[in-house]
Amino acid sequence: MRNIFSLGILGLLLTFSCRKDPVEIRNANNLEFSQDTVFLDTVFSTIGSSTRILKVFNRSNNDVNIPAIRFGKGSSSYFRMNVNGKSGKEILNTEILAKDSLYILLEVTADVLGAPELLYTDSLVFNLEGKSQDVKLVTLAKDAFFHLPNQTDTLGNLILRYKVIANDTTWSNSKPHVVYGYILVAYGAKLTIPEETQVHFHSGSGIIVAGSLEVDPFGLSKYDRPVVFQGDRLEPWYEDVPGQWGGLLGGILLLGESSSNLIQNTIIKNATIGLRIDSNNTGSSNVSLKNLRIFNSSRVGLYGGFAHLEAENTVVANSGLYNLYVLGGRYRFIHCTFANYWPYGTRNTPSIGLFNFFEDGNGSRRTRDVIDCYFGNCIVYGSQTSELAIGEETTGLMNYKFNSALLRIEPEPEDGSYDLTDLSRFENIFINQDPNFANAFRNDYDLDTLSQAMDRANLIDGAQVPLDIKGQFRSFNGIPDLGAFERVE
Repeated sequence: MRNIFSLGILGLLLTFSCRKDPVEIRNANNLEFSQDTVFLDTVFSTIGSSTRILKVFNRSNNDVNIPAIRFGKGSSSYFRMNVNGKSGKEILNTEILAKDSLYILLEVTADVLGAPELLYTDSLVFNLEGKSQDVKLVTLAKDAFFHLPNQTDTLGNLILRYKVIANDTTWSNSKPHVVYGYILVAYGAKLTIPEETQVHFHSGSGIIVAGSLEVDPFGLSKYDRPVVFQGDRLEPWYEDVPGQWGGLLGGILLLGESSSNLIQNTIIKNATIGLRIDSNNTGSSNVSLKNLRIFNSSRVGLYGGFAHLEAENTVVANSGLYNLYVLGGRYRFIHCTFANYWPYGTRNTPSIGLFNFFEDGNGSRRTRDVIDCYFGNCIVYGSQTSELAIGEETTGLMNYKFNSALLRIEPEPEDGSYDLTDLSRFENIFINQDPNFANAFRNDYDLDTLSQAMDRANLIDGAQVPLDIKGQFRSFNGIPDLGAFERVE
């Protein structure tokens, strides 16, 4: 064993003795950079950004030494860097081999409390022999109201972290709101979210309502300045990424005992389940949806589990499973658009699923009556050959009707789950005629000039909702258009 060990040492000595002399290390006199300005994410105050990478090139034939890399604002800078595993506001004596490069990792946590928005800038300075070079650093920082959980409970296998709103509360719209965990609106309490409020949810977060929720109760938001519920990642490439918030319970969950819920002039986007409405068996609607857009839900856009709701000028689009999933209840949809062109993978489910039963844990069917489900002047379309599925258990009620609707649907389903000649369920419908949306992949569901949805609505339902989702008058040409948008050009 000693001989083997000695041979190993001898081999190492011979290896090092054959190496060429190291290249002389000199002070750098000219560096090149992958970019002259590094733009970091827009961030909320006190919340860190994602990491950006700056690459520094040594184009010379010599190994070089950079005496110091520091931030222009010194120790007071909100930026952070990591160079070769060393973190700090200043890194000393950094070497770059000849014809090699160096990676610098950059992050920022800004503090702009008291200011609604601040463009924060700094520079990364490279002190060289006799001179210096620098790279600009830029980020936009926003102040926000933060809602943090202060209670924990267990719901089955789910650990629920939440904050209770026990009394009537109105959120300010002076700056964005950032929610961690769940907001729980207690029974008897009301949460009011005024016009143009921006609400951001961390992963797995949302709102649970046992009392009531009113969003833009006075209808002051505009189509291009809505209330927005979305995730808290502000990087541009997260703009339309599904499933960023909501978790298993969904983004906004209205429980059965909740009442007087109103959501209007609002966008709900990028959740797991955008809006989920749980059991409610009262005689009057407990949810009113007006001028609502639900986009990019990774599972279901609008989930009704024996819900009782009324919706007008509502658009539900691009969901991983269903845009609308009905499991019993009462529903009324007037001038609504359901469009599913899910661009993020394979989708085998239709845009709308209507069911009056479910399978329990023992494999038995249990009915949940669809007491009434009315679609007036609606569009149901998408990339599937059929965007409507009816799951009916004959022992339960299944009362639904499409009146003046454009449907992407299989005219003669093999399972016989619906009959398009049944006027009690399908009246004045237009089958598989392209609505020609302006740009479905960008969630723009205006009607193009060639749209087959123009001038085909019935006047009775049209009179109930005289303005479209943009606030434009309907019946521009005498007869309203189908869906949430009226073409007026």
